[in-house]
Amino acid sequence: MAKTKQAAVQKMGELFKKVEEVKQRFEVASQKALEEAEVLKQEIHEEETEVQELYTMYVLDEIVLETYQEAKDKLDDKKKLLAVAEGKVADMDDLKKDELSKLYHQITELMDDYRKEDNHNIAFQRKRVLQAKADYLNFIHEAQKEMTATYKFTSKLGDLKVDLGLMDYNHYSSHKPVYALFNNDYNRTPGFDVTREEVESAYYKGLVDPKTLEEIK
Repeated sequence: MAKTKQAAVQKMGELFKKVEEVKQRFEVASQKALEEAEVLKQEIHEEETEVQELYTMYVLDEIVLETYQEAKDKLDDKKKLLAVAEGKVADMDDLKKDELSKLYHQITELMDDYRKEDNHNIAFQRKRVLQAKADYLNFIHEAQKEMTATYKFTSKLGDLKVDLGLMDYNHYSSHKPVYALFNNDYNRTPGFDVTREEVESAYYKGLVDPKTLEEIK
């Protein structure tokens, strides 16, 4: 099975990259607007106290009206800026959804082609994995031939001892060398059988059981 060019997958990657960029832009903008609002709130709090004091001084004829009015106008301007900053924060979610909706529309237009490419790729990789499984099982058979080439004499010796009356039965034949290849539950040494956990660890993390690696050093 030849692997085809994944045009829709590539476009999907580009679109989701834009999705992350939009999220990042709005996250930065939202954080900045919140910080601006906090600074303005602090300044307004301080200036409100100052304006109140100036108003008291104005009432007591200790300052002229213009001095008080100038401070009050400055305070009012900052309150307007705060309203704008808080409005930005309030509008941020709707604006972000609008931008993401545009990208979502483009993504949905790709879905048919994307699913074809995704299904094709999964089938392609499945075939590769099953080929590796077949090769693995064939290799086990070849290993059996090599192991039998040496072990057969142990078994033959058992048969000879039975013939000579030295043993009642050939117990060597029950201890097949294949057993040495399986996982050993007693001493926890690995074997050629592969567990679901090992498959998932390899699939998700690219990891091989350290005990297996230790065995093949």
